[in-house]
Amino acid sequence: MANPRPRQSKDATALDCAKTETVTARALALLATFNAERPRMSLSEMARRANLPVSTAHRLVAELVGWGALERLHNDYVIGQRLWKLGLLAPIRQNIAEMAAPYMQDVLFVTHNVVNLFVLEGNKVLLLERISGTRVGAPFRKVGDPLPLHASAAGKVMLAFSSENLLPQATDDMARLTPHTISTPDQLRAEVASVKKDGYATSKQEAGVDNFAVAVPVLDPQGNAVAALGVVHQVEPSIGSVVPVLHIAARGIARRVNTLQDF
Repeated sequence: MANPRPRQSKDATALDCAKTETVTARALALLATFNAERPRMSLSEMARRANLPVSTAHRLVAELVGWGALERLHNDYVIGQRLWKLGLLAPIRQNIAEMAAPYMQDVLFVTHNVVNLFVLEGNKVLLLERISGTRVGAPFRKVGDPLPLHASAAGKVMLAFSSENLLPQATDDMARLTPHTISTPDQLRAEVASVKKDGYATSKQEAGVDNFAVAVPVLDPQGNAVAALGVVHQVEPSIGSVVPVLHIAARGIARRVNTLQDF
């Protein structure tokens, strides 16, 4: 007869729980080092900001990358899409999409273009919500897809109406998605300056062939973009007719979002 499995003492169980909590706290401390000003960091910077030894941070970061909480970008790290997908379950993200939906429907009705709502996530914009009709053709992206800042109308909006620290990060990694993609930092800086002046951004086959987009910011009371509202089509849309509709809808979304954040 096999010996019965020894029972673990309450003290040992408590010790194991304490160790687990410590590991969890350290992993969360690493994730908490990211913010709007620091959406991309090296391992050593994360370790320093989390007050952890580099060796400990290295082990935990490897586990976080494996799980999808972080992604490696060259020698740096950014928040991973798996965390973003979990974030979609948070009431505030759900509320933004829900509050934007009626205004996006208005834009669809007037423009007959696919309507997209993007939010900033790390050094990319992610498609939070999309509305399309039967007459606008197949959408170019699906909800949850990321787009680079330099190659998308929504990304340029975020660069123009968000933290100034975002632009250097965008110029650091300017992958060329099509022959039309902006490929130099000077070009991007000039375009972002125009977006800030004009109040809207365009993307002309920069993220994909036969992909033309226009986007405007959804602004908080301080003038920072909390989202970007845009349309996309297979041919270049009319700026004069689309931009005013987008601005009206974006102001409506902003009023509702800012009212929610006041509570």
